[in-house]
Amino acid sequence: MTFPYRPLFLFEADTATIFEIKRLDIQSQNPGHLYFWLYYDNASGQLSQLNFESMTTEGGEHLREFTQGRLQFNATAGTFAPVNGEPALALRTVTPPVLPATLETALFAFFA
Repeated sequence: MTFPYRPLFLFEADTATIFEIKRLDIQSQNPGHLYFWLYYDNASGQLSQLNFESMTTEGGEHLREFTQGRLQFNATAGTFAPVNGEPALALRTVTPPVLPATLETALFAFFA
């Protein structure tokens, strides 16, 4: 199943990729139905959703809090600190945020 979407943010590390999409095929006033943060494990090929809790932006620095961890980023780099005690991921910001074919395939499979 494919659907129209727009990638909003894309961050890469050696072991994982974190990204946010907006689904364009859903009409809703609830942001939780439209916006999705996802975590892709490069080794296993597993895609999982990050459970959004809150966000702040100040002076070009962004913070997103999820049940699974904390994402801090700016225009060039970011850090994802998991809550489970695993080491933080150093992330590269990909601009423009275009999903590679592997991620797009995993995305469509995730929502199928």
